[in-house]
Amino acid sequence: YMPPDRNQLLTVVDVLNVTGFKSRTTLYRRARNGSFPSPCHIGSGKIRWRSGDVEDWLNSLQPRRY
Repeated sequence: YMPPDRNQLLTVVDVLNVTGFKSRTTLYRRARNGSFPSPCHIGSGKIRWRSGDVEDWLNSLQPRRY
């Protein structure tokens, strides 16, 4: 489920649930190497992802052909 507001900020748990990534390590590694959108730092050590960035990434995935 993606929120209707593309500027809503998602927590790491929200992003893991939406993407299906199994660990925070995978999420941060992919953000660092550029294969996933970078998070925003909102202060006090808090990190969030814009839902629109995550949605765009999901929409860019190519379907697997069998």
